[in-house]
Amino acid sequence: MDYPNPHSADASALGFLYQAQYALLRLWKEQSDDAVVFLETLDDVVLKTNGETILEQLKHSLSEKPDAITVASLNVWKTLKAWIDVLPNLDLPRTWLHLVTVAEISPNSPLQVLLSETESRDELVAALKEEARRVIQERTSAAANRTLLPHTKRAPACEAFLKLSDDVQAEILSRARIMPGQQNIRQIENELAKTLTSVLSKDQSQVAALMVEWWNRQIIHAHCGKRDKAIPRFELVKRHMEIVADIEHDTLVDYFAVELPPESHKSHPMVANQISLVGGTEAEFRRAVTNEWRARETRSRWSTENPWRRELIARYDDRLAEEWCDRHVDICHECNGLSEETKQSKGRALLKWSHYEAPDKIESIAPSVTTPSYIRGTYQVLSIDGRVGWHPDYVALLGFK
Repeated sequence: MDYPNPHSADASALGFLYQAQYALLRLWKEQSDDAVVFLETLDDVVLKTNGETILEQLKHSLSEKPDAITVASLNVWKTLKAWIDVLPNLDLPRTWLHLVTVAEISPNSPLQVLLSETESRDELVAALKEEARRVIQERTSAAANRTLLPHTKRAPACEAFLKLSDDVQAEILSRARIMPGQQNIRQIENELAKTLTSVLSKDQSQVAALMVEWWNRQIIHAHCGKRDKAIPRFELVKRHMEIVADIEHDTLVDYFAVELPPESHKSHPMVANQISLVGGTEAEFRRAVTNEWRARETRSRWSTENPWRRELIARYDDRLAEEWCDRHVDICHECNGLSEETKQSKGRALLKWSHYEAPDKIESIAPSVTTPSYIRGTYQVLSIDGRVGWHPDYVALLGFK
């Protein structure tokens, strides 16, 4: 369903994702391998490079033509307030302050001087003071008339700016820049791909997608405390080189080896039917579902990256089915004429073999795929179509031909 949700957090979620994607592109374009990027510390994005610190306040929009920014824009004042709040923590002469926005600057706005590092800011300081005083005056008049106070979101920033000395106001703006007309979140991955000039053009989109995937994991780990919040450029360059090498050598990467299915995931009912026939436990079912999802997602990803891999996947399916078949034929022979309880016991042992022993006994599909989840999960994938099964009589009991 595509109904609007009045409580949706889409905008804030996209804002955070935009910060992460922008930081990736920003760090990649940086020339110094000593550069380091931080998210959500002193500002949305903080870049340290060549002995300087760059604070970047990001303003995102998916609008095709966002409103041009002026000295009255809320985003300008929210940005100024953010910088004023962290002033005590800054070595301002060695810090640059960037407002990064997908919008353009209004053509006649005094904000145009912030496109340059050297142009005089005197006219801009005067315009900001005038706007701040207007905001405060209109709020004072409204309070006197007992009417609703205007400019609620801008007022704290206006008050904070006017409290600064003239010298501090001038110093902040001397270190400030505006970066207008930036790509929105829909465009950043494509922009990253265009910068990958050392990669064959046919591979640029795939390399960019894999870099974004790796980067997003680093961002999550940084915010969860699983890694340091500082992400140096050399890590990004190293990962880029690994991705390119994998693609050039057509290396299989087990992308989902340790991932978990989304909460909304519902497994194919045949997985449960096969396990139920041999009296499998809830724990056995859960791990089967997890590994089946991992293997299926991995197979799909490999086939998308290179359609020729489908033949490799199919041949390996045959290899796994052959190893299973020898064992299943044996248990069918051993259980001939025996009780259902014995058949279930033998079948459950075969299920356990597919989970514990097969990954150790059967060669992997490729040297680069070393985790057991692919073999475990592929057996569950094959069980859905009846190519393998656990109970001696699963073909008849489950209606396979």
